[in-house]
Amino acid sequence: MIFRSLVTGALLAAIYSLLLLVLLGNPALWQNFLIFWSLGFFSILSFVYGRKVKRAFKSETGKIKWFDPSKGYGFLIRDKGGDLFVHLRSIKPEDRRKLRENTRVRFTVEETEKGPQAEKIRII
Repeated sequence: MIFRSLVTGALLAAIYSLLLLVLLGNPALWQNFLIFWSLGFFSILSFVYGRKVKRAFKSETGKIKWFDPSKGYGFLIRDKGGDLFVHLRSIKPEDRRKLRENTRVRFTVEETEKGPQAEKIRII
Protein backbone atom coordinates (compact mmCIF):
# COMPACT_ATOMS: atom_id res chain seq x y z
CA MET A 1 0.00 0.00 0.00
CA ILE A 2 2.79 2.42 0.80
CA PHE A 3 4.46 1.77 -2.55
CA ARG A 4 1.16 2.38 -4.35
CA SER A 5 0.79 5.66 -2.44
CA LEU A 6 4.33 6.70 -3.41
CA VAL A 7 3.77 5.98 -7.09
CA THR A 8 0.32 7.56 -7.26
CA GLY A 9 1.54 10.63 -5.40
CA ALA A 10 4.47 10.95 -7.81
CA LEU A 11 2.23 10.65 -10.87
CA LEU A 12 -0.17 13.28 -9.58
CA ALA A 13 2.72 15.57 -8.65
CA ALA A 14 4.27 15.25 -12.10
CA ILE A 15 0.99 16.09 -13.81
CA TYR A 16 0.31 19.12 -11.61
CA SER A 17 3.88 20.36 -11.87
CA LEU A 18 3.85 20.12 -15.67
CA LEU A 19 0.50 21.89 -15.80
CA LEU A 20 1.91 24.75 -13.73
CA LEU A 21 4.96 24.88 -15.98
CA VAL A 22 2.86 25.02 -19.15
CA LEU A 23 0.08 27.31 -17.92
CA LEU A 24 2.01 29.74 -15.76
CA GLY A 25 5.53 29.33 -17.06
CA ASN A 26 6.65 28.67 -13.48
CA PRO A 27 10.33 27.55 -13.67
CA ALA A 28 10.46 26.08 -10.12
CA LEU A 29 9.57 22.61 -11.37
CA TRP A 30 11.30 20.63 -8.60
CA GLN A 31 9.77 22.69 -5.84
CA ASN A 32 6.31 22.26 -7.30
CA PHE A 33 6.91 18.55 -7.80
CA LEU A 34 7.98 18.03 -4.18
CA ILE A 35 5.08 20.04 -2.80
CA PHE A 36 2.49 18.23 -4.90
CA TRP A 37 4.10 14.84 -4.30
CA SER A 38 4.02 15.25 -0.53
CA LEU A 39 0.41 16.42 -0.60
CA GLY A 40 -0.64 13.54 -2.84
CA PHE A 41 1.34 10.94 -0.90
CA PHE A 42 0.01 11.91 2.51
CA SER A 43 -3.58 12.29 1.35
CA ILE A 44 -3.58 8.86 -0.33
CA LEU A 45 -1.83 7.29 2.64
CA SER A 46 -4.32 8.76 5.11
CA PHE A 47 -7.24 7.62 2.97
CA VAL A 48 -6.00 4.04 2.74
CA TYR A 49 -4.81 3.60 6.31
CA GLY A 50 -7.60 5.74 7.75
CA ARG A 51 -10.11 3.06 6.81
CA LYS A 52 -8.03 0.40 8.58
CA VAL A 53 -7.72 2.51 11.71
CA LYS A 54 -11.45 3.20 11.68
CA ARG A 55 -12.21 -0.53 11.46
CA ALA A 56 -9.82 -1.23 14.35
CA PHE A 57 -11.57 1.31 16.59
CA LYS A 58 -14.98 -0.06 15.62
CA SER A 59 -14.19 -3.60 16.78
CA GLU A 60 -14.70 -4.91 20.29
CA THR A 61 -13.42 -7.86 22.29
CA GLY A 62 -15.13 -10.44 24.43
CA LYS A 63 -15.36 -14.15 25.12
CA ILE A 64 -17.69 -16.89 23.98
CA LYS A 65 -20.38 -17.69 26.54
CA TRP A 66 -21.58 -20.74 24.64
CA PHE A 67 -21.73 -21.81 21.02
CA ASP A 68 -23.30 -24.90 19.45
CA PRO A 69 -22.10 -25.53 15.87
CA SER A 70 -24.88 -28.06 15.25
CA LYS A 71 -27.52 -25.41 16.02
CA GLY A 72 -25.50 -22.71 14.28
CA TYR A 73 -25.69 -20.05 16.96
CA GLY A 74 -24.61 -19.05 20.44
CA PHE A 75 -23.84 -16.04 22.61
CA LEU A 76 -20.79 -14.10 23.65
CA ILE A 77 -20.04 -11.79 26.55
CA ARG A 78 -18.74 -8.33 25.65
CA ASP A 79 -15.88 -6.84 27.64
CA LYS A 80 -18.07 -3.74 27.93
CA GLY A 81 -20.79 -5.87 29.50
CA GLY A 82 -23.84 -7.62 28.14
CA ASP A 83 -24.45 -10.55 25.84
CA LEU A 84 -24.58 -10.65 22.05
CA PHE A 85 -26.09 -13.17 19.69
CA VAL A 86 -23.60 -15.05 17.47
CA HIS A 87 -24.64 -16.72 14.22
CA LEU A 88 -22.53 -19.34 12.46
CA ARG A 89 -22.21 -17.23 9.28
CA SER A 90 -20.54 -14.45 11.32
CA ILE A 91 -17.55 -16.63 12.19
CA LYS A 92 -14.60 -17.17 9.86
CA PRO A 93 -14.78 -20.74 8.46
CA GLU A 94 -11.32 -21.68 9.79
CA ASP A 95 -12.30 -20.55 13.32
CA ARG A 96 -15.61 -22.45 13.54
CA ARG A 97 -14.11 -25.69 14.87
CA LYS A 98 -11.86 -23.86 17.36
CA LEU A 99 -14.68 -21.88 18.97
CA ARG A 100 -15.20 -23.11 22.54
CA GLU A 101 -16.53 -21.68 25.75
CA ASN A 102 -14.39 -18.81 27.14
CA THR A 103 -12.50 -18.34 23.84
CA ARG A 104 -11.35 -14.73 23.42
CA VAL A 105 -12.68 -13.12 20.23
CA ARG A 106 -12.66 -9.79 18.38
CA PHE A 107 -15.84 -8.73 16.62
CA THR A 108 -17.96 -5.83 15.37
CA VAL A 109 -21.51 -5.11 16.47
CA GLU A 110 -24.20 -4.76 13.81
CA GLU A 111 -27.73 -3.61 14.49
CA THR A 112 -30.23 -6.07 12.98
CA GLU A 113 -34.01 -6.16 13.02
CA LYS A 114 -33.86 -8.50 16.03
CA GLY A 115 -31.37 -6.35 17.93
CA PRO A 116 -27.58 -6.09 18.15
CA GLN A 117 -25.60 -9.03 16.82
CA ALA A 118 -21.88 -9.89 16.68
CA GLU A 119 -20.38 -9.92 13.16
CA LYS A 120 -16.92 -10.60 11.69
CA ILE A 121 -15.86 -12.75 14.63
CA ARG A 122 -12.16 -13.69 14.84
CA ILE A 123 -10.33 -15.63 17.51
CA ILE A 124 -7.55 -13.60 19.18
